Amino acid sequence: MSRADFLQGSMVALLTPMSVDESIDYDAFDRLIDLHVNAGTDAIVVASTTGEGPTLTLDEHVHLYRRAVQRAEGRLPVIAGIGSPSTRVVCELAREAEHERVQAILCVTPYFNRPNVFGLEHHFTSVADAVDIPVVMYDVPHRTGLKMAEDLVVKLSAHPNIVGLKDATGDLERVTRLVSTVAPGFRIVSGDDATALGLMAAGGAGVISVAANVAPSAVRRMCDAVRLGDVERAAQLDEELKPLYEVLSSDTNPVPAKWVAQELGLMGGALRAPLAISPTLRRSLAGSAAFSAARHLLMRDHADRRRSERR
Repeated sequence: MSRADFLQGSMVALLTPMSVDESIDYDAFDRLIDLHVNAGTDAIVVASTTGEGPTLTLDEHVHLYRRAVQRAEGRLPVIAGIGSPSTRVVCELAREAEHERVQAILCVTPYFNRPNVFGLEHHFTSVADAVDIPVVMYDVPHRTGLKMAEDLVVKLSAHPNIVGLKDATGDLERVTRLVSTVAPGFRIVSGDDATALGLMAAGGAGVISVAANVAPSAVRRMCDAVRLGDVERAAQLDEELKPLYEVLSSDTNPVPAKWVAQELGLMGGALRAPLAISPTLRRSLAGSAAFSAARHLLMRDHADRRRSERR
């Protein structure tokens, strides 16, 4: 069995529910985990970018890891989202996550200070050496201002504790090149819903999805179709999801995702400052053709989940 077996299919970058006072709503968090277990989601990523990780304190990160592991009860893997411009801080967070018995770590490239290739190699190597659980690198240039060099990804893929890459560049040609050059067993997954199908078709293992927060069954079905080699069915399901992708990309993630989750009654829509939803965006989303189309899909997805839970 590969150490990267957990990194496949439909994985969700889990939202962090919050109350109006910006405190974490742990009861709603528990319900979200149960929802993904019932929907067949392959893994959950806690306290990542979508989970508003950069706004969380160290204690909140640790509490979320602990709560997720306790609630999941081994029913699906829990991956800890970590990140910091400081290598020392991110290594500390990695060790805390390992102590809470998460299955793996998702570590984003350092943001703001934009290290060179040597600094970046040291950063990921330090994290991988700090823990005994698998580490997945996360490359999201539009967030961090830094894009990992392909040669560096290939080099780091040979590290025994670095098992994969979450690629949110949307560059499918790059993914095709990487798939053919990284170390055996190293997995690449999408961090961009809109191009996830293309990445999987190019040899990627799955997607860490924002859309799966509100349409977990639909995203899982698309990933399952790819795994079964039914490309036509996967393309049809992806087409149905496109209005949702459009809604979720209408503002900084996770602002629209939390609004949609609230509209569906999954959780409250409160965000932690500096993130906020403007009245203009709220009205625009509510009246948009994209949300109307997405709502139809989401209602069907909700009905599918209910039928599955009754079986």
